[in-house]
Parts: sequence; structure tokens; C-alpha cells
Amino acid sequence: MPGMSPRTLVAFHAHPDDEALLSAGTLARAAEAGHRVVLVLATNGEAGLVGDGVLDTSEDLGGRRAAEAEASAQVLGVSRLVLLGYGDSGHVDRADGTWPPGSLCAAPLEEAADRLAEVLRDEHADLLVADDVNGGYGHPDHRRVHEVARAACDRTGVPLAQVTIDREFLAGGIELAAGMGLEVPAGFVPPDVSRWYTTHDAITHTVDTGPVLAAKRGSMAAHASQTTGAPDTTRTLAVFLGLPEEIFAIAFSTEWFVIDDAGAAVPGELAADLFTPVGAAAS
Repeated sequence: MPGMSPRTLVAFHAHPDDEALLSAGTLARAAEAGHRVVLVLATNGEAGLVGDGVLDTSEDLGGRRAAEAEASAQVLGVSRLVLLGYGDSGHVDRADGTWPPGSLCAAPLEEAADRLAEVLRDEHADLLVADDVNGGYGHPDHRRVHEVARAACDRTGVPLAQVTIDREFLAGGIELAAGMGLEVPAGFVPPDVSRWYTTHDAITHTVDTGPVLAAKRGSMAAHASQTTGAPDTTRTLAVFLGLPEEIFAIAFSTEWFVIDDAGAAVPGELAADLFTPVGAAAS
């Protein structure tokens, strides 16, 4: 992104730590290049897991995770953090629609989209980053974030960059880890990831996050409560933060995106950065 006039990138995620796992490197690179970066979180993630003794008697998990989001934002160079304050809908997909009152999934789509659109207009946003159509691995709040983002972009005309993971890279990484003798905890990923994230050929953009790996790791580390849980539970952040440095670099030196109007003549053709249409010369 170097050499461009400053733009404004807004990232919209469901819970504190989603940015660390999916878009932190891109946010850090954008901020480093002089762009304004705004992070919007739909919920405080109060339905997450936390180990015994992590919280003191005066705090709740939502408050702790909001503070961790502030710390992550500071590490990444985020200019503004917006907490929409919806409740965490929880991990269970409720087919009957009986979501917890006040949760993101219980909120009318139009209301949530209007609130996000207000941020986009206030910030004169050039681009919105949000979850892909599958909600990544399918968490109900992640799917809802995609729906809200789509509706907000329709209202404002701001382009949507769906942050995702290359599904083939994910599957290959699991095989590579096993081949290198690294233990992949039971239940860490399902045997079938065919509905997770995005196929390789559908990805339009990648961002090289290798130069900002320290910031991405720092963003993950900021969400310390989410490295803890009940005994014998596997926490994603704990696994990632425990990776050897060289394996962490292999896993997290790329972030992937789908921009529908990227203008790609060939599926899978990649642009230089998120602000440049596919096939166009970088500024």
C-alpha cells in the first residue's frame, strides 16, 4: 500500500480476538502505510470461554475482553475502536431463531446495518473488511456480521472485502503440521472443512503480512483471556501463540480476501493490495 494517498479502512468483526486471527496483519500494514484504520466489534464476546481464576471478582468477561480489544487495537495502530454493544449470540446455531435477547443474531438486520453504516459515513470509509459468506468456520455471529456488512455496504456504496482463509492452504497446513511431528490437538479442526472459509480459486486478494508478524502476534497475545479455559480444552489462540517462530511465520504471513467487484478476469488472480482493483497498476 505504500505511495498511496491516505485512505480509511474499517474492519468489522463479531468478537474481540476475531481481528487478531483474521485481519490483524492487514490492519497493521494499512496503519503503517499511513491509512486510517477503524475497528468495529459487534459484541464484547461475553459468551467466550475463560479459565478459573482469570477474572477477579470485580470484572466480567465482556468487560475484560473489551479491554483486551483496546490493547489489540493499540498494538495494530488502530485509530478508533467502536464497540456496538450487542450481546454474544453463543456458539450454538439455533435453527429455531430463539437467540438470546439483545444478542447480535437477535437484533433486526436493518438496525445493525444502520449502525454500521453510520460509522462508515462518519469515517468516510473507502473499504469495509468483514467476515466471508460462510462466516469463516460457521459461527452464527460471524455469519451475521457478513449479512450486516453486506447491508451496510448496500446503504453506503462502500466496497466490501471479505476476509477469509484459503481453504486449500488450511487443509495443507494441517497435513504439514502432522508431517513435521507437531501435535494437532484432537477436535482442533474437523475432518471435513469443505464448508469453511473460501476455496483458493475464489480468492481475489492477498496481503503479505510477513513484515508485521510481530504486530499480529502481539494482537493475539493481547487477548490473553481467550488462551485459557477449562482443563483439557483446546484454545485456538493458545495453540497459535505456542507455535515455533518459523511455523508461526508460515501460518500467518498471508491474509486472504474476496472483493466481489475486484474486476478479476480470471478467478484467483490477485491484486497488490486491498485498495487496488485486480489487474490495475498499484499507485
